[in-house]
Amino acid sequence: MCDFLVHRTHLYKPRLSSILSLSHHYHSSSSNHLLAVLRSDHSIELWNTHDSFTLERTIQPRNASHSPELVLWLEQYLITAGLDGQLIAYDPITFEILTSCHAAGGAIWSLAKHEITRRIAVGTETGHVNIYQLDEDASQFSLATSVCKQSARIVSLAWHTTDDDFLVAGSINRIYICSTRQKRTIQQINVGKLSSTSNRRGQKDTIIWCLAVTDDYTVFSGDSSGRTCVWDAVYGTLIRSFQTHRADVLCMTLSSDEQTLFCSGVDSVIVRIELVSPKSETTTTTTTTTIDSTKQWIKTISIHSHSHDVRSLTLIPSRFASIRNKEHNLSNKLMLISGGLDARLLVHDIVRDNSKPPVLWRKCFNFTQHRNKIYQKGNYFLFTYRDYIELWSIGKEGGINDNGEDILERAPKNLVQIKTKHQARVDTVAMTVKKSKDDEQVIIAMGDTNGLHVYVIQGLDIQSQLNVTPIKTYSDEQNIEQSFSSITNLLQLRFHSSSSLYALTSRSQLYCFSTSSYKLNRIISCLPSTLRFEVSSKYIATADRYGHVTIYLNSTYNILTQLPQETYQCTALSFNNDRLACAYADRSLIEYDIQQNEYSDWTRKYLKRMPLQWFSERSPIINLFYDTKDKLFVVDSTYLSIIERGKKMPGTYAKIFNSTNQTNSPIHVCKQFKYLLHVTLLSSTQLFVVELIPSSVEQCLPPALKRKRFGI
Repeated sequence: MCDFLVHRTHLYKPRLSSILSLSHHYHSSSSNHLLAVLRSDHSIELWNTHDSFTLERTIQPRNASHSPELVLWLEQYLITAGLDGQLIAYDPITFEILTSCHAAGGAIWSLAKHEITRRIAVGTETGHVNIYQLDEDASQFSLATSVCKQSARIVSLAWHTTDDDFLVAGSINRIYICSTRQKRTIQQINVGKLSSTSNRRGQKDTIIWCLAVTDDYTVFSGDSSGRTCVWDAVYGTLIRSFQTHRADVLCMTLSSDEQTLFCSGVDSVIVRIELVSPKSETTTTTTTTTIDSTKQWIKTISIHSHSHDVRSLTLIPSRFASIRNKEHNLSNKLMLISGGLDARLLVHDIVRDNSKPPVLWRKCFNFTQHRNKIYQKGNYFLFTYRDYIELWSIGKEGGINDNGEDILERAPKNLVQIKTKHQARVDTVAMTVKKSKDDEQVIIAMGDTNGLHVYVIQGLDIQSQLNVTPIKTYSDEQNIEQSFSSITNLLQLRFHSSSSLYALTSRSQLYCFSTSSYKLNRIISCLPSTLRFEVSSKYIATADRYGHVTIYLNSTYNILTQLPQETYQCTALSFNNDRLACAYADRSLIEYDIQQNEYSDWTRKYLKRMPLQWFSERSPIINLFYDTKDKLFVVDSTYLSIIERGKKMPGTYAKIFNSTNQTNSPIHVCKQFKYLLHVTLLSSTQLFVVELIPSSVEQCLPPALKRKRFGI
């Protein structure tokens, strides 16, 4: 394998947003297991837990007034609510807004759902508990009833899974047991105030931040004093109280068998509470009998994985997150997903019977899977931020100084910054370089919440005046002028050379433009839930959520063939003449010969026999590309791997990530990068690499709650 000159940059500084709410959607008849992650910038991320936690897409708020704080799934519909008082339902395929309404009572502080009756309970600022019904076609929300009105805001809600008449509401100093049929409070539990020397009256209000309820009408509460309490909702009595945390308990989640509870909060510790049955033995002269006494809730283990506040927890069955290697006894395993102020998703492998300690299975950062935020073409690269983009020029290598250190003849330079209008959020970008005899120009396509925008940048050399020209219209197939901004909800943009522009929308429509005259050639209707595509001079390949890869002819835009469906979705595509390389969420690789309409010989002989350690790496592949020497570059957030064609694969149990001697192996792994965001090939001997080092991630986070450690 030859050596490469690497242009390594740390200039990209994405803004980290904390996690506010998590909700998982599970449907037993499909592989569509989506985790909705709501962040503090009011964006919603959709992670596919079935496909090894692949980030499928991000839903941006469409206007500045839309500020959701809560998220949940009602069947296949995504529901959000927030302090703006809006209750919004999204389309299950395109994730565009279906319907919305303003809740009576002002800002929404809490949400709860009842799956059987398709109803949603809303807790508001003014103390109202309102119940809304979503129509069968999800065309509108209708106010079904208003359960009760309290003097303080309703901070938390929990609904009985089967008994739709039993609703629990948490407020300040009190827990209310409500009857939805009688429309009143039938039980009131006084939690009480805390002693506080800082308060003039010597007492401090207790806020009930989170609630959970079991089928036997046992209620769990987490409050601002750091306590997790177990209540008998029928009699309104306290069963058990645990001082689980040193600060507010903000979230909790209950397992499906209602035997395990996890809670966490400001002190970032996740505590497990279990229902156990203590046994007492009575011994006689002839026999020994065992008597089961009443089951009790006890505190068992603590998990110290987060560094900052934990805002949301959820439990999912382990088989949804399993990868290529099969697990045994999956019914005894769970996946605990947590997120908070440190902006990362943590996934722990949990055993139901607590026979093994929890294992941190995966750390998920959203910036490591943003495929359309960084773009490089020629001597320029593009960085995408929340509401603006930056065009940079690549530095030039200037040799080695006397100390053996590399020096730059020309440092990277920020050429231009383009901001969106009306604080619109950027979804995706693309760029191409068009060269002429006298000048070269950069064409940038940017998709934001207002639509598609095209810019032509000229005068990039030092002697010329920089000029940015927006292209606002295009000609459709009937030669009628249309606005680019009318094309909305964009998922991906791609240029082919400098002659064609392709735009994929959330409705699975692929727009094909000619950039010479900015004319629309064709709109291709792709398969539903199409997420990404790749373009070459002869072909167009699209991939959807369900493992389908479809190939179109670039000349006629007709379907040429479709690859065999895989269990996992395709996460990266790359063309090399008449060959198409595909990477799937379980890290399997295939190469398809389009002319022969079958898998290539390299796939059948070698790629299907990759070492098992290749599949043990849990980061999905985010990029693929070929070089001119039949080398396939594979990029994930941790490793840059180069696979050579024509060589025999190492053994099944070969340690490819741990080995230092990779001379004879066709798989070469580069481990010197951390949090790889983007890798492209500048030439046959040069690579352009964008990485985000872990120390810069930690610097973006706010101060955490101080922990007292031994010896400090």
